[in-house]
Amino acid sequence: MRLSLNPLAFGTAFALALCTSAALIGSGPAAACEGRTTLAQSYVGANKDVKAEYVYCANDLRSDVSTSTGAGSDIFARQNDVCGAACTTYCWTPSGGGPDPNDCTVIQDALLYDSENTGPLFSLDPATNTSMIVMTYNTCQTYILDQTNSSLTYCRSDWATLVNYIAFNCQATQNAHGGVCVADDQRWYIQVQHS
Repeated sequence: MRLSLNPLAFGTAFALALCTSAALIGSGPAAACEGRTTLAQSYVGANKDVKAEYVYCANDLRSDVSTSTGAGSDIFARQNDVCGAACTTYCWTPSGGGPDPNDCTVIQDALLYDSENTGPLFSLDPATNTSMIVMTYNTCQTYILDQTNSSLTYCRSDWATLVNYIAFNCQATQNAHGGVCVADDQRWYIQVQHS
């Protein structure tokens, strides 16, 4: 018997399993980008209709984990490929004012398209003043923020999975209006909100 796996479906299921996201109601520990400056902007996806911004944050975004022992050690700092890394989802209360999940699906599709046509990986690098990448389509905005002093590499397909998960699971029916998935090691987070 030959087993045929759809790589996209398997990757999506794998990323969801790794997220360990119970869609907790509340707010997660995450830094905010202050003094935000857009360094570059383009339109991505098959239809070039999703705005992508590469952003510099003026403030120090390092989370407490970067200075602790163990997680902040030299070995840990060198492990900058965080594809498949676990994160915990927090939904924001109360309900009302969240993004249209269908608009978030357009961003998800753009990320998957770019994963296949541009490459599966992308990097965030504070050394080149790019700590944050923002994607916007209509009512939906998502971004990923590197909270370390070192570069991080992440997968477009994982980001796409999280955008879809947060958009559909942090809505009015869950008494929420968007949310965030914070990496278990606190080095990065992905947020989905109303634009």
